[in-house]
Amino acid sequence: MKKILVIFILSLYGSCAQNSAEKTASSIDLALTYLSDDKCSQAIDVLEDAGYQSDNAIYLQVLASAYSCKAGLNEVSFLITDLAVLNTTSIETILTSLVTMSLSDESTVDSDEYSAIKSGINILLGSTSGAPSHTARVDKFGPRKAGDMGVQALILNLINLGKFLNLYGNVNASGVKGAGANSPDNSCLMNYTDSRAVTLISSGAAGSCTVNNGGHPSLDRSTSDGKRLLCEGLVLLTNVFDILDELDLSASSELNVLEAMSTQIETIRTTATVAGLGTLITQTSQSDCETSMSTSTNLDDMEYFYSLIYEAGLL
Repeated sequence: MKKILVIFILSLYGSCAQNSAEKTASSIDLALTYLSDDKCSQAIDVLEDAGYQSDNAIYLQVLASAYSCKAGLNEVSFLITDLAVLNTTSIETILTSLVTMSLSDESTVDSDEYSAIKSGINILLGSTSGAPSHTARVDKFGPRKAGDMGVQALILNLINLGKFLNLYGNVNASGVKGAGANSPDNSCLMNYTDSRAVTLISSGAAGSCTVNNGGHPSLDRSTSDGKRLLCEGLVLLTNVFDILDELDLSASSELNVLEAMSTQIETIRTTATVAGLGTLITQTSQSDCETSMSTSTNLDDMEYFYSLIYEAGLL
């Protein structure tokens, strides 16, 4: 009798598991149909109604795409109109390309579009425990699925990095820092007090940003929101490092520009490391970064990073 009961329970469990898998697959199919019609919210609803599937790479990718859809991202259009013309000649041309992409124009802190893309990023990068890592995603999902997730996360990070630098750098349509029409009329991303940052800016290496020009008030190191935003600007870049380190995109005609970009991106990391910012430049976790901002030394390092990489790179 006990044996019959055990068999019954196991068969019931198997049936439930199968139904759950079928429900997830059906939800993914329906979400993809919604996305093909730009029905972003409906796609999100049907996926979330099915229950969050943290171990299903396809589910996570489609859910990330659904949130990206809310930001107006058309991935095919992005590959043709933005990624194909990314100028990888230098750090300066890369950053200028990013801030002038079709989705980069920003006038509001934490805009709906920026927040939607951030949700998509968090879904992909938060799919493993601990600090985000492509290696961890390979261990969990296997190299092929992790590779697909990595490419998607890479694209979303680049889009939001462009939006971030566009807003806080106050750029114009040509990507010139401090020349934008938005208020406030700032020529620096933030106000600098760190001696290393002040020295660099005083040398003229930061373009239109000078020690007498103000920074964007939202990037205020003394406030919790300011620290959060400063960390967002950092981890958008460090997760690009992490992904490009592990992916070989040279064989893809659509993505080989990202492979070309990786050489210049490596220069950023080398520059930061030589400047004593090696710990900061390997930080891929938003929460860990915010925790580290509780000390003045780390805040000073963040200032120096912004002046050395973003001010000197986006002239």
